[in-house]
Amino acid sequence: MFLFFGVTGVMLTHDSFGMDQMVATNTEGKIAAEVASKSEHAAVESAVRAAFHISLPLINFSESDDELELTFAGPARRAQVFIDRDSGECQVTLEDRGMVGLLADLHKGAETGWAWRYLLDVVSVWIVLSSITGIIMLLAMPKRRALGLVFGVLGGLITIAAYAVYVPR
Repeated sequence: MFLFFGVTGVMLTHDSFGMDQMVATNTEGKIAAEVASKSEHAAVESAVRAAFHISLPLINFSESDDELELTFAGPARRAQVFIDRDSGECQVTLEDRGMVGLLADLHKGAETGWAWRYLLDVVSVWIVLSSITGIIMLLAMPKRRALGLVFGVLGGLITIAAYAVYVPR
């Protein structure tokens, strides 16, 4: 997991080195007008899933007097559906960001579900505990303590200075 976070962190910092390409596909279709005209979320969602073969989790369902909007999303993939309530006509945009987008979303925990977010929390605690035990071990070694503390403080100061000088505010 450390390697995964290191590699994907560098990818995110450098905009995936230009390899993160989104492919958007627009399509049209229709669901039954009687389903679109009612406000039964489950029926509309089911009809859209069947008509457009969407398996992603539903993250948004919005309705106005003349239109419904459904958004489905998962790591590196998204589907946005606009439905005319009177006719059942649908405008669908499917987005796919490929493997690089998948890795980036897994790194961030974006649209990954509770299990992956829980795993990220566990790994984050593991990293913190590893860091703390490293500091404790450093402090327990008299020969390396002074140099280790100097490098630790120096690393902290460099980080603060880089933020103060280079990060726009």
